Parts: sequence; C-alpha cells; structure tokens
Amino acid sequence: MLRKTIYINDFSYPITELNMSIDNSTFFKILVAIDGSENSTKATEYAIENIAINQKANVQLIIVTVIELNLSIFLTAPTFGLEEHEGKRKQAKEWLSNIEKMIQRKDKNIKFKSDILEDPTLKVSSIIINHAENENVDLIVVGNRGRTGFKRLLLGSVASDIVTYAHCPVLVVK
Repeated sequence: MLRKTIYINDFSYPITELNMSIDNSTFFKILVAIDGSENSTKATEYAIENIAINQKANVQLIIVTVIELNLSIFLTAPTFGLEEHEGKRKQAKEWLSNIEKMIQRKDKNIKFKSDILEDPTLKVSSIIINHAENENVDLIVVGNRGRTGFKRLLLGSVASDIVTYAHCPVLVVK
C-alpha cells in the first residue's frame, strides 16, 4: 500500500504529521469528540475544513459525544434522573444533526458517522479513547477545553487525558 505524508499547517508550521493512505479502498479515520462547547465546534470545523476537505485520501469522520451517567444515582433509584438523561440524549442528537448538516453543506463526499457514547463506569476520556481504539482511528481531534473547563486552564482534563493515553496522534484545537 502506498503512503504519502501530509502536513497539517497552522501559522505556517507543522502541527503534526499524518500518514494518509492514497489507496482508494482505505480510509483515513478521524474521530472528533464534541460536547456542545464552542471549542468542540471549532475542533469539528477544523477537522472538516482543514483535514477532510483538503486531503486527497479517503477520509471518514467519526463524530462522538459522551453522555455522562452518574452510576450512584442509577444504583440507588434506577428511574431517578431518566428525564434528565433523555434530555442529554436529545441535546446530543441535536449537536450531531447540526454537524451532519455542516458536513453536507461543505462537502457531500465526506464519509460521516456519529455515535453517542455512554458508560457509567468510565471517565469521559477513557470512553473516547476506547471508542477510538475500537474504530481503529488514525487521528483524534478535540477542543482544548470543554464545557467543564476553567478559563485559566490551557488544556482541559478530558483533552489532557486523551493526549496522554491515546493510541494515535491527537490534534487539540483552540
């Protein structure tokens, strides 16, 4: 299989190197983790505009969002919090729908898949990393801070964990 190295540039210096296949049967898989925050929207736009559209390889975007579940609440009262959980699920579906529309407007040829992930026993970062490994992604794109980030922190805890433990390159967009 032929491989070509492509650089993603920002401010005229390479952020990371990506080995992307130029074989038509192979996809370069990019997982983008979103949480509805402004930074995750910027990360998604960056992945679409600067990676997926501009590359000659076959790119598949996998957009994921994680619904945090409080295990202790479900164990003590299984029906308590179901309304809140359904509200979070509805909100996540809206985010994913908006991103799908954005992709369709920009380039209808981009392969797209979305997933809502839930696991009450794992941290958000672990859920994202496990999903990335299961999907065999080549790159993870995240915003530098999500909804729970403090303004003074440069890198949020979820993004920091993903950078530290991911099996593949991680692009953090701010």
